[in-house]
Amino acid sequence: SERERERPSEAAARTTRAVGPRSGTMMGDTMGFFGGGFMVNQGPFVETFRVNSMIMHDKEDKENGDKIILPMSAFEKLANMHISYPMQFELLNEAVMDLTGADAKEFRTHVGVLEFTAPEGKCFIPHWIMCKLSLEEGSFLRVKSVNLPLASFIKFRPQSEDFLEISNPKAVLESTLRNFSCVTKADSICIPYNDRKYYLDIVDVRPADACSIVEADVQVDFEAPPGYQEKLDAAKAAREAAEAAGNGTPSPIPTPAPAPTPGSVDGSVSSAGAGGADRASLTLAELAKAREARKKQLEDKNAGYVAYSGQGRRIDDKTRGTSANPTLSEALESVAAPVATARKGKWKSKTKGAAFSGTANKLQ
Repeated sequence: SERERERPSEAAARTTRAVGPRSGTMMGDTMGFFGGGFMVNQGPFVETFRVNSMIMHDKEDKENGDKIILPMSAFEKLANMHISYPMQFELLNEAVMDLTGADAKEFRTHVGVLEFTAPEGKCFIPHWIMCKLSLEEGSFLRVKSVNLPLASFIKFRPQSEDFLEISNPKAVLESTLRNFSCVTKADSICIPYNDRKYYLDIVDVRPADACSIVEADVQVDFEAPPGYQEKLDAAKAAREAAEAAGNGTPSPIPTPAPAPTPGSVDGSVSSAGAGGADRASLTLAELAKAREARKKQLEDKNAGYVAYSGQGRRIDDKTRGTSANPTLSEALESVAAPVATARKGKWKSKTKGAAFSGTANKLQ
């Protein structure tokens, strides 16, 4: 019948509604697994670790940067996620935020990763970051992966006027920033230089409050230290007050009028300039003439000088061997000469004779 002929089509439709969507989902999962290799997690990496300073991991030389050390399990999770490189993370102290109700910006910063060698459940960070986030050894810290834009502008403000004594502060700052991978607005960085530590506040960062500086062309600017501009204004006001109290309105420095020449009465600029030029040329000519005369005099004086031409005379104007009181050297020579002659004659007497003068008798 007609009703019986419709039943197979309804059964097929029910089968299609039950199996079709599920079959499509399984096919998509199968393509995602076998085609892509592994399932890729699109979400950010978020984990909580116990925090310790770098010195606890024998990495005290890494205190002047923003790199942290994570465990190997973190690397395995990050390898299966869709993240950007270089890896950068947001550090957040949730415990202090829950207790104080403070803004997240006060206990938040951004860092890079140095290596994955920390024990499981722990991470190591520089001590200045622990101070920034109000962390202690063994506190809990939330680590979240982020994708930061490249920085285009950073403004720093020294915490002390001592930083202004550095001859080239921009070069020193560039050398320090090589140890950083990102910067966060309202953070403070430490610059070690000449056995001293200078602290700089990050006042402004563009285009975002947190930016990456890895292979970025960044424009750097400096703001005056706290209280520095006030000191300049106070010194300027004191100087102006002293000038007003002592001399009234400061008068311009008078320009001395040029000396008049014999042919001029009012001492105009043109005549004075000509006279000054004439006097200058006359003075130079006299100096050149005196120099030539002195040079000729020295040449005439040295013309009759012959090197090593002395007669070797004594100070007392006596020749050698005529002194009634001989010197010590002369007395020693008079004693040593006969002794040397006697020794020479004795040696000659010993060596006198013919060599091989024996009779050459045979042994019997």
